[in-house]
Amino acid sequence: MASLGGPRKATAFQLVFLTYAVICSGAYGLEEMVSASGPGLSMLVLLILPLVYAAPISLTCAELSARFPIEGGYYRWVRMAFGDLVGYCAGWLVWLTMFATNAAFAVLFCNYLRYFVPELSPGAHFWIAVALVWLCVLLNYRGIDLVGTASVIFTILIFIPFLVMTAMGLLQWRVSPFVPFAHPDKPFALALFDGFLIAMWLYGGFEKMSVNAEEVENPSRAFPVALAFAVPMCALSYILPTLAALAANGDWRDWGEAHYMKAAALIGGPWLGAAMAAGGLVANAGILMVTILPQSRLPMVLAEDGLFPQAFRKRHPRFGTPVASLVLGGVILTLLCGFSFTQLAAVYSLVQSLAYLLIYAALFRLRNRPPQVSTPGFRIPLGTAGLVTMVLPSVFIVLLVIRQGLLPGGVFQSRQALLDLAIFTSGPITYFLLRKRPKA
Repeated sequence: MASLGGPRKATAFQLVFLTYAVICSGAYGLEEMVSASGPGLSMLVLLILPLVYAAPISLTCAELSARFPIEGGYYRWVRMAFGDLVGYCAGWLVWLTMFATNAAFAVLFCNYLRYFVPELSPGAHFWIAVALVWLCVLLNYRGIDLVGTASVIFTILIFIPFLVMTAMGLLQWRVSPFVPFAHPDKPFALALFDGFLIAMWLYGGFEKMSVNAEEVENPSRAFPVALAFAVPMCALSYILPTLAALAANGDWRDWGEAHYMKAAALIGGPWLGAAMAAGGLVANAGILMVTILPQSRLPMVLAEDGLFPQAFRKRHPRFGTPVASLVLGGVILTLLCGFSFTQLAAVYSLVQSLAYLLIYAALFRLRNRPPQVSTPGFRIPLGTAGLVTMVLPSVFIVLLVIRQGLLPGGVFQSRQALLDLAIFTSGPITYFLLRKRPKA
C-alpha cells in the first residue's frame, strides 16, 4: 500500500483494465484485416494468435513480474540478463513503438470523429489530435490511480455498443462468417501474412505495463492476475463482434477503416452506428491515456540507471509522476500527429518483434537467479524444453516479420532497408550519446 500522503498505487483490479486498455479497448482497428485476408482466414488468425503469440509473451511477463517486480519492467529484466547496452536497446525499441502507436490513436480518434463531423478539415483534424494528446498528458500528470480508475470506466463504456451489436448480429445470422475462407484474389501466403501483421498489432503490448511495477499494489501477484484476464478478454473482444457482424451482413469485401460503425448501423440502425462511433472515440482516447503511462516512465527509469539525462529522474512531489518525460512525450506526439495512421503503424510490428526476442531471452537467462521477493508467485510450469516449445511459434512469427520488413514482397528495397537500419542502430547510437559517463 502507498504510504500516508504518498502517491496512491493501482490495485490488481485496476491493473486488469489498464492492461486490457493498453492492448485492446474494443475491436477498433482490426476491420482492414477482414478485407485483406478474407473472413475465414481472419477468424482463424484471431483464434490462433492468442495461443501462439499473445499467451507466450504474457506468460513470460507474468513470471518475470512475479520474480522481479521492479519499476522499468522489461527494460530492467533484459538489463539484468545481458547488461546495460542490451537492456537499453530493449527499452528504446519499445519506447519507439509507444510513440508510433500513441500518435496513431490520436489520429484514429479524429478519424472516428468524422462520423459526427464529416466536414472536419485536415487542420482541425491535427489540432484536435494535439488537444487530445495534451489532455491525456495532464491526466497522467495526476498519477496512475486516476488513470486506472478512468480505464475501468472507459472499458465499460466501450463494451456496451459491442455487446449490443454482437447480440443483435448473432440473432440476425444469415450467412457463414467463414466463407470465403481466404481472399479469392490473392495468393494464400500473401492473404495470410497481411492478416498476421494486423493481428500482431492487435495482440501486442502485454509487456508495457510492467514498466510501472512500483506503482502497483503487490505487483508480484497483480501482474500474473491481470495478464491472465487480459489475454482472453482481448481475444473475445476481437472474435465475437467480428463473427456477429460478418454473420449478419456478409459484406467482408467492404471492411475497411472504421467499418464497425457501418456494420453496427446495418444491424441495429443509425443509433447503434452512432454508439459505435462514440465507442471508437472513447476507445482511442482511453488507449492513448493508458499507454502514455508506461511511455513516460521509461526515461525516468533509464535516467535512474545513468543511461538518460538526469533531468528525467525528477518526480512530482505529490503525484510521483515524471514531469519532464511527460512533457517531452507530449511534444514528440504533437509532431507525430501530422502523420497518417498507416505511416505511424508501419514500424510497429518490426520494432516490437525485436523487443520480444530480447524479453524471451531474458526469461531463459534469469530463470535460475534468486528472485527479488521472498515468496515469488507465478512460475510457468514448464522446464527448459517446454519453454523452448512454448516460444518457438512466436519466435518464428517474429523472424518472419523481420524478414518481411527487410524484404517487403520478397524484393530488396533500399529505402525500406535504410529505414530499418536506422531503427536497428538508433538504440546503440543513443546509448553511447545519452549515458552518464563516470567522472575521471
